[in-house]
Amino acid sequence: MDFEKTMQFLLEQQARFDARQAEFDNRQAEFVARQAELLASQAELLSSQAALLGSQAQFVERQGQFEERMTRIESVLLDVATAQERTNEILATLTERHVELAQSHKQLSDAQQVTEQSLNALIATLERHIANHK
Repeated sequence: MDFEKTMQFLLEQQARFDARQAEFDNRQAEFVARQAELLASQAELLSSQAALLGSQAQFVERQGQFEERMTRIESVLLDVATAQERTNEILATLTERHVELAQSHKQLSDAQQVTEQSLNALIATLERHIANHK
C-alpha cells in the first residue's frame, strides 16, 4: 500500500503541476498578448513622436526663415532711414541755398533798379545836353 499511496501522491502532484502549468501557460499567453499591445502602443507613440519631431523641424526651419527675413527687413529699414537722413540733409542744404538765391535775386533786383535810375538820369542828362547844343 505504500506503493499505491506514493503513486497516488505522485499522480496528485502531477495533476497539480499540470494545472499550475496550464495556469502558467494561460498567464504566459496573456503576458504575450499584453506585450503585443504594449509594442503596438509604443509603435503608435513612436510614430506620433516622429510626426511631432517632423513638425517641430518644420517649425524650426520656418522660424529660421522668419528670422532671416526679419534681419533683411531690418537691414532694408536701416538703409531707408539712412537714405532719409541724407535726403533731409540735402533738403536742408537746398532750402538754405534757395534762401540765399532769393536774397541774391532781391539784391540783383535792387541793383538793377539803381542802375535803371542811373541810366534814366544819364539819358535825361544826355537828352538835355543834346537839346542844349542844337
